[in-house]
Amino acid sequence: MAKRATSSGVGSSPHLSYMSALQDIADQSQRELGRMMPHAGERGRIAEEIIRSVLSRTLPKRFSIGTGVVISAHGDVSRQTDIVIYDNFFNSPLLSEFGSCLFPAEIVFATIEVKSVLTKRELRTSMDAIMQMRKVGSQKKYVVPVTISDVARPSRTATVRYTEKTPPRNYIVAFAQKGLGPTYQRFCAKLKACLDEDHSHVHGVCILDEGWFAGRRAYKRPAELFGGEGNGLLQLYSHILKAQQNFSVHAMDLDAYLPKEPSQA
Repeated sequence: MAKRATSSGVGSSPHLSYMSALQDIADQSQRELGRMMPHAGERGRIAEEIIRSVLSRTLPKRFSIGTGVVISAHGDVSRQTDIVIYDNFFNSPLLSEFGSCLFPAEIVFATIEVKSVLTKRELRTSMDAIMQMRKVGSQKKYVVPVTISDVARPSRTATVRYTEKTPPRNYIVAFAQKGLGPTYQRFCAKLKACLDEDHSHVHGVCILDEGWFAGRRAYKRPAELFGGEGNGLLQLYSHILKAQQNFSVHAMDLDAYLPKEPSQA
């Protein structure tokens, strides 16, 4: 069998093999999207399934992929979310019925809104859902083991309750866009204007048929975007993979979800 030729120079540069493999996965996904689009009504569902499949193969095994609603211990509830990337090592969903789950905010790493065609109206709808998600994820309750040292007695382990205020990462993926600009630069300008309009926050937007990805730099107001044209799926996968490396998830505080005793209310 002939050896496959590559343009990435993987044979001479082994450190590039991971990104080369990720590029191959992104290219395969793009080909599948192009082949499996019988009509526009199926685009969102098929794109969702392909992205879900790729993330299942590329994310660390402590993360799982699902769909459903995110809730918090302080009573907030998200809208139905297309793709939820959640911790499956320390925690698990509270409920799973007919393929849809109920996720405590503590276990959610990221969410993805999937659209067939992204218009300004659909972008606004997704941003509203993301802002609600960020509200749900702004008061996460965890229990963390700590080691207590005391010169008078041996070291021992205890648990400490704490609240984490960093909400999940949030992305929007669309098969196509309409009315948001004929070029990547115009698209970014309109996206930036929408983000600045009411201080919405989206970590990244990917337009599949154009190969566009636009991510938002953290803590920048007015919004600053990064990304580019071409390899939009690769940029999306890479951003999600890198982002999870500095996102802390611990065992959730189950007591925070239990009914309060009258003396605690």
